[in-house]
Amino acid sequence: MVDVGALFSVLVTGIGVGALYSLIAIGFSLIYKITGVLNFAQGQFALLGAFLVVTLSTSLPLWMFDVQVPVVAALILTVLIGAALGLLLERFVFRYFIGEPVLSVIIVTLAFLSIIDGGVRFFISSQYRAYPDALQPDWSVSLPFDTAVQAPFVLGVVLALLTVAGLMAFFRYTVMGSILRASASDQQAAMVLGVSIERTIVVAWALSIAITSIGGILLAMSSGGAGFTIGDVTILVFAAVVFGGLDSIPGAFIGGLVVGVLRQFGVYLEEFLMPGLDSVLPMVFLLVVIMVMPYGLFGTERIERL
Repeated sequence: MVDVGALFSVLVTGIGVGALYSLIAIGFSLIYKITGVLNFAQGQFALLGAFLVVTLSTSLPLWMFDVQVPVVAALILTVLIGAALGLLLERFVFRYFIGEPVLSVIIVTLAFLSIIDGGVRFFISSQYRAYPDALQPDWSVSLPFDTAVQAPFVLGVVLALLTVAGLMAFFRYTVMGSILRASASDQQAAMVLGVSIERTIVVAWALSIAITSIGGILLAMSSGGAGFTIGDVTILVFAAVVFGGLDSIPGAFIGGLVVGVLRQFGVYLEEFLMPGLDSVLPMVFLLVVIMVMPYGLFGTERIERL
């Protein structure tokens, strides 16, 4: 007999986990939409955000003193550092790869994957870092079938929805958003019209890493602290954005939810079938999507004429 309550709990938890994935996926999709870069270090930027906030909120060495930053300030600082890091990366690295082969840029992002991972281990910690009590909210939202959604997942759903709505409004109703859309549509035509491509790419990178940092923090909160497994979400995020459409912000959100639900169902089915299904199901899903819908649900189809 099917346990409806258990299946409902799996579905709800999957949506909560997927919302956290979707925040990172939105950052991934935003970069691709504006710059055409497939950033395979996206998971490491989430990892960096997760470790930064616990470092700032517990003990920050400053000359001969240890300064403890209030939690709210630590969260804001982490997001701002993420945005600043995006600005620096564009200015000193990715600007020089405009017009270069896609493979070259992918190799650069893979290099950053290792650099960030090693940098966090060396400068911050090589071990799991438990979050302080202020970053482990104990409230939850009760649902039918005795199911409760924990605070990080609720916050993830709310922030993911707000992020999608905010970005859609930004692209549609602001001057900078219109410039970004023009740049995403045709960079050469935008340059002819006087659009500063460099400035649009700066904005894209800053927004992307700031949003990804929030996703990393919430992922860490859902497990009680920052661990290096957060960096492993890149392939899951890639599956999410491929399903939704590489250049679609709403598609990244929906794809993240789908991947989260699939992973939780994999965890549920492990009890009856085989271990490892939580990793296998999203990848099988990715293969099927690529074969059936190469551009995803909402991705822009590109037709090349010979």
